[in-house]
Amino acid sequence: METYRDRFIKMLRFEARQGYENKAVTGGLDHLNQTWPTEARMAGLPEATVLQVSDLLMKYPNYDLLQRRDAIMGILRLLGQEVRSLPALPALSASKPAEVISPQIAAEAQRAVQTKLKSSVSEKPANRVSSGKTPSAEAPGTTTHSQQKPRSSRTNFVPSQADPVGLNAAATVIRGIGEKQGKALQKLGVNRIKDLIYLFPRRYDDYSKLKPIAHLFFGEEVTIVAEVQSAKMFNTKNGRKLLEAVVSDSTGSLRLLWFNQEWHLRYLKPGTMVSISGKVESYMGRLVIMQPDYEPIDQQQLHTNRIVPVYPLTATISQKWLRKTIFNTLQYWVPKVPEFLPDFVLDQGDLIRLDEALRQVHFPDNQDSLKAAQGRLAFDEIFLLQLGVLRQKRDWQDLTGAPHTVSDAWLERQVKALPFPLTKAQHAAVEDLRKDLARHRPMNRLLQGDVGSGKTVVAALGMQMVIQDGGQAALMAPTSILAEQHARTLSKLLTEPKNGEKAFLKPEEVALLTGDTKKKERVELFSGLESGRIKLLIGTHALIEDPVKFQNLQMVVVDEQHRFGVEQRAALRQKGSNPHLLVMTATPIPRSLQLTVFGDLDVSIMDEMPLGRKPISTTILMPALRDRAYHLVESQVQAGHQAFIIYP
Repeated sequence: METYRDRFIKMLRFEARQGYENKAVTGGLDHLNQTWPTEARMAGLPEATVLQVSDLLMKYPNYDLLQRRDAIMGILRLLGQEVRSLPALPALSASKPAEVISPQIAAEAQRAVQTKLKSSVSEKPANRVSSGKTPSAEAPGTTTHSQQKPRSSRTNFVPSQADPVGLNAAATVIRGIGEKQGKALQKLGVNRIKDLIYLFPRRYDDYSKLKPIAHLFFGEEVTIVAEVQSAKMFNTKNGRKLLEAVVSDSTGSLRLLWFNQEWHLRYLKPGTMVSISGKVESYMGRLVIMQPDYEPIDQQQLHTNRIVPVYPLTATISQKWLRKTIFNTLQYWVPKVPEFLPDFVLDQGDLIRLDEALRQVHFPDNQDSLKAAQGRLAFDEIFLLQLGVLRQKRDWQDLTGAPHTVSDAWLERQVKALPFPLTKAQHAAVEDLRKDLARHRPMNRLLQGDVGSGKTVVAALGMQMVIQDGGQAALMAPTSILAEQHARTLSKLLTEPKNGEKAFLKPEEVALLTGDTKKKERVELFSGLESGRIKLLIGTHALIEDPVKFQNLQMVVVDEQHRFGVEQRAALRQKGSNPHLLVMTATPIPRSLQLTVFGDLDVSIMDEMPLGRKPISTTILMPALRDRAYHLVESQVQAGHQAFIIYP
């Protein structure tokens, strides 16, 4: 009779014969994780091997062909199979033996067999708790042992602090999470064990402060400890079944009510002490708690008598089931999460350790512990984000860009040709651009200034420095209206003679490209860009389309950069060979946010308005004052001025 192991190996070898295209199994090899771990454990496969194979299957779709072949070989080796007969990839060199595995895949796939486990843990760790018939029936964290004798060959894989491979295993390897629950958890973004640990509560219900029954008030969210006096079922007039339980403490009695939930009678036996949490309501003129959560007080309480986490849910997943599953997962896996911050950083920041933060953010002991946990995790998020942008900056600075230098006399002539004098802030920003453009690495600068501060003029001077040296420049704006406005402004600045000086560019050397540009105009524009006849291109995201090809793009300017995604900006930069990048924004950005989110950019701030610029007055009116806005518009029009109204 063919075993699961034989079928599994056949699938892997069939995948190899199919050229490692991930088509041997409907949905891909990663879908085998829905049944593989359970069948493997039932057959007595070591837990270390189960987790390693599961991890490789999960990552298989993201591997390239060579990595997929190595992954298949690694899995077969873990299962004690011969790999010499596997077909090789056509692109592989004949000098490379078929059994050689890349170091990355080999290290990952064979860690379980290369590393001697120093100690084994119980056959069913805390996160593999057999679920009872109801959440109230058994204590969370209690291990339910099988009646079968444990096999000596089964040992649970305990990942080291330095390399917690198991955290990346599929969430379905946790007992209690089957195929159905696994699919539901995927809708919450939970695919791995690590994802479940980092599925944080969306809010908390504080049931930690106990109150006596006599002190309860309508509308309160409370927790009480009381003794069950009686529990009975009644039929209501509309045919529904009403379960009424009477509980009491030394100060009084209270009724608990459930509709159509007869199964509670099994657990609400007279004389049982329970912890009860819920909202105090009124029914038939009496104070009651409808549909309360309750637990026997001799077991660990997750749903009552504490600060209770409330998680995001999806269909088929209940709050109690998810709460208990996360609790059991934390018990076993949180100690395996490595602490990546050094002690001196923890001390300086007054931060708690990561494992403690993960425990407390899910099941806080008190409000102070919750605040400390949230503070640590918020620090991690900002800290890692900052490291990421600083790495981007380092990578950018490692690139080689074309330098563009201009003399003082040349720059002075261009500034004098402007129809207005520059402010000190504009002069400083122009000098920043001049220094950046003269370097042998590409500029990566953020130009920040309020509307009307003159950012476009600064960008124009920077583009002139590049164009005068034989390069091309492009400016990308988020909307067609803004792109057309930039085109008019730049054409006026660069193509009209001023002060007896020759115009810097000819009108045909400046072009506008938007979604409204006609096909015939596009053909001429693309030809002019590729030949180098067009020196400056202004447009919307149409600039990043495939037909747009520059002869020598040397500078990219992005206006209102937060309106574009990272990939859009990168696509425009790829139109040239490491072109210089200037991004502009009128959105005020606090310095702390600059250092964190825009840490990969050098920043120039335009904090001065040009002379003669009238101050901008902004007024917010509530809907009830709409007529006042209309009267203001009427008065301005009657005075000979103009007004416009913008709708989203």
